[in-house]
Amino acid sequence: MDMAPEGIPLATGGQDRDGLEMDVLHLPWGPVLPFWPAGLVLRCALQGDVVVEAGASVIDDAHHHGPGEGHPAQAPWAAVRCDNAMALLALAGAEDVAVRARRARDALLDGNGDAARDAVTRLHRAVRRSRLLRWSLRGVLPLTASDLEDHGLPMSCLGDAHDRLVSLVERVRAQVHDRGPMNPSGTGAVVWDELPHLMTGLELATVRLAVASLDLDPLPGAREVARA
Repeated sequence: MDMAPEGIPLATGGQDRDGLEMDVLHLPWGPVLPFWPAGLVLRCALQGDVVVEAGASVIDDAHHHGPGEGHPAQAPWAAVRCDNAMALLALAGAEDVAVRARRARDALLDGNGDAARDAVTRLHRAVRRSRLLRWSLRGVLPLTASDLEDHGLPMSCLGDAHDRLVSLVERVRAQVHDRGPMNPSGTGAVVWDELPHLMTGLELATVRLAVASLDLDPLPGAREVARA
């Protein structure tokens, strides 16, 4: 009997937290999904709708370039942040606010300072006022100061997904208005090895929101990530 019809593995048996046997379904995310870090593969073992084990790996982005082509020029820090915010906003169902994030990103990539400042200001205002975002992101992957210390995470990860989104947009706003460092991407990055640990225990419906809320830097290349 084919245990993976059409490439989809069947559920296997496993003990839940109460010691009872439950079906365990293995579900991969990535490496190519809308509003997902390109190249990331996150493999989740599910009991019901809860992630009980996770593992991750990264596809080597060098394979996507021909000999001598090298890598594309690095995008401005604020543009990358707006792109990450756009992904989280779209996943949360705030399509109109996601459009604002895309406009801000495009203005930053074009080097149009006036348009970028206006777009980021509008984005910041929309995020702060949105009831939908508060409803959909509150309580998603809440992280305390102790959690940050345990997992080696930056202070920008403090709170839940809504807190992180607001913090992200405020940092972008500070930079485009010349009140923040020009390129702070070298510090405060989320350690990829911690992703499986952070995803374990989450409900399936919140996994993509949780990943998007962490404001991950673009993948540097192929490497294995620890399991949890």
